[in-house]
Amino acid sequence: MGTKVKKAVDITVESINFIIISYALSSAAMSFRESWIYILFFASNVWLIGRYYDTVNKVTKSKIITGILCAVCLLIFCLMVYFVGYIDGEITQFQG
Repeated sequence: MGTKVKKAVDITVESINFIIISYALSSAAMSFRESWIYILFFASNVWLIGRYYDTVNKVTKSKIITGILCAVCLLIFCLMVYFVGYIDGEITQFQG
């Protein structure tokens, strides 16, 4: 029983981290959409998706469950973007 709880906690924490970090990277990418820095944030988000997939696959040892979890997290992310929107900010220089 303890192993199942540990796996569930690991997957839950990884999923929450994935959704939050993906949201932050996407917001940053949209803030820099007219700059070459956009590529860095986009690439980081692609890397994050691969890392999440690999981590969940190691815990579940099932590609079907991993695929379902990835799809659910991406759906939650899309719904979050749809209903909340992106964080849009203005870039300011540090005042020294």
